[in-house]
Amino acid sequence: MSTRDHPDWWRPVGGQNSQDSTLERRSLMWNDDDILDGAVPATFRIAKYFEGKFFTRGCRGMIERIEVYCRGVAPNTIELRWSPHPGIGPFGAANFVPGAAWAWQGVAVEEMWNYDSLWIWIYYSAPTTNWAYDAVEPYDGHESADFGVTWEDLAIRPFIRVIYTGETPGDVPVSGIINNIAIPAVSSRTLEEDEEIPAGVWTPIVGVYGTGYCDYIKALVAAAVNSHLTFIRVECDLVVAMEEQFDELNTYGHTTATPTVSLPLHAADGDCYMLMHKRFEFRREFRVWAYNLPNVQTVTISIHPTLLR
Repeated sequence: MSTRDHPDWWRPVGGQNSQDSTLERRSLMWNDDDILDGAVPATFRIAKYFEGKFFTRGCRGMIERIEVYCRGVAPNTIELRWSPHPGIGPFGAANFVPGAAWAWQGVAVEEMWNYDSLWIWIYYSAPTTNWAYDAVEPYDGHESADFGVTWEDLAIRPFIRVIYTGETPGDVPVSGIINNIAIPAVSSRTLEEDEEIPAGVWTPIVGVYGTGYCDYIKALVAAAVNSHLTFIRVECDLVVAMEEQFDELNTYGHTTATPTVSLPLHAADGDCYMLMHKRFEFRREFRVWAYNLPNVQTVTISIHPTLLR
């Protein structure tokens, strides 16, 4: 009888070793000096942010909590953000109010993390908030001087830990950058804002921080003197991706049926309505602006982004 002919040919063999490979790992991911609650750290930052810690491998699993060794005076806060690696926008964000005593404090996440690496940074730390670090190898600190656009290595170890309740024992990682598997995303999000924009000033109307794309934008300017001269600008990661003016679109024959950028409404000094059906991709930030040189205008922008999670 061949092995495959046996009724139990498919069952795992090897006893406990095979069983271990199918069970989740509940673990603490850390790189610090094992400091315990109540101990005063030798070194700490005061109100310092846009510094972070990078775990490069083995991070896929269920994240229960992210913690920082810190202290503070309420209502001051620490805001954390996280993503697969430095240089892209947040896939998750949360804030908490540290207690007055030094301790491991943080945020409950309770979400599946589908990436092999994990980058966590302190997006904001209030003026009377302190968080600990040391300058002992192996270093894993990074800092940004341009609000997260670029990051430089820093010879410190920020005291940031991640608690897992469902860390995988090892599998093929999904980096989130190049793969042929659909990445989990939240796709049913709508953001809408209306602003009164001053004459001659580019004004941000609505935006989102993260990594993903937006393929549908609605822009409306209310009836007013010179409303038809309003410009709408789309920026991806601080780079202008598209800029259109209601009156110029009308001059070149854009209508409701025009693909990519359509113009359902247009009237001199009247209501003007623009739809953008283009896929705009961004790594950190997506924002829509408005501008009208001669007059104050009221502009409403709706965006429908899909963010990677």
